[in-house]
Amino acid sequence: MTLDLLRAVAAQLVCVGHAYSFFIGAWPAGLPYIQNVGVLLFFLLSGFLITHTLVSRSIKPDYGFLQFFIDRFARIYSGLIPALMFVVAVDWFVLYLTAEPTIARYYTLKTFIANLFMLEGYRGAFPNALQWSAFGSASPLWTLAIEWHIYMFAGSVFFMCRNPRTIPLLAPVALFFGQTPVHFLFGSFQSDGVGRGLFSLWLAGAAIYVVARLPYRLPAAALLAFVSAVAFVAITPAGKEYSFVGYPLLTAVVLGIVAVTQRRHRITSERVQRTIGFFADYSFSLYLVHHTIMVGIWLLLPDRGVPVFVLAVALSNAVAIGLASIGENRHKIIARFLTGKFCLQSRHAAHTAS
Repeated sequence: MTLDLLRAVAAQLVCVGHAYSFFIGAWPAGLPYIQNVGVLLFFLLSGFLITHTLVSRSIKPDYGFLQFFIDRFARIYSGLIPALMFVVAVDWFVLYLTAEPTIARYYTLKTFIANLFMLEGYRGAFPNALQWSAFGSASPLWTLAIEWHIYMFAGSVFFMCRNPRTIPLLAPVALFFGQTPVHFLFGSFQSDGVGRGLFSLWLAGAAIYVVARLPYRLPAAALLAFVSAVAFVAITPAGKEYSFVGYPLLTAVVLGIVAVTQRRHRITSERVQRTIGFFADYSFSLYLVHHTIMVGIWLLLPDRGVPVFVLAVALSNAVAIGLASIGENRHKIIARFLTGKFCLQSRHAAHTAS
């Protein structure tokens, strides 16, 4: 439940932060942009969750890279496909009315296909052929592509270490998908430092999974989270969120929160659990589509200020809830279908070979 809460909070931070920048502006220079903090939280949580998934599910002897791939594919693409279709429709409508060149530049079939193959965040040996921009107005997609490359790299390395016989099959996967994570150990997405060291932060999230399982005293863990959060805000001005100086502090915040909640024995009410689950269940869709909605509002409505800010946040949440109901909320069903299909094909191939 704690991770669901953090995931929901991270998505809302990104949504509200972008809405503030679009329709209010004048963010306090001494405070970090909350939308960037949300992105950092996503990478920390991703490292924790993927490590937990690999360690816990690999206890079963039949859990291998194929099942890991199916699970990740279903989780990501169940949300991505509806979101991309939404972006196609909204951007087309906005372009029809405004002919906005910044959208039109990336509203192409080639860019769309590149985004389907997660190439918008690629940083590797073939930049001229494989490095693309995010599709249309959906600029947050660049982080999703980085996540996908990390998933494939981390998964392939894990299963090669677990079963050396898989090295001939998984080594090419690791070599290709490892290019982007290696870049993001210390490199950035843009020359101004945006995205710097995101894989380092992901690895810090993986370390939290190990360290948080140690015995902690509740007051010490709570104090760690609080003091680290205050320190992170104090030393991180606007635009400097992607800094190795602040990463340990943000990691300590999440570690403290996870340690506190894991040691608590009081059962949270079902109503609170349902509320947290509700917001977490559409957080991925919200992250994917909110920016497109806000670009459209910004271009089509001349007004600015608090009312439009509230409209943008509310509309983004409403659309994300609808898209999640047909997309990301069905990822387990999709995963079971794909698992059954691949298992059936594998059994048929084995029977034919025998």
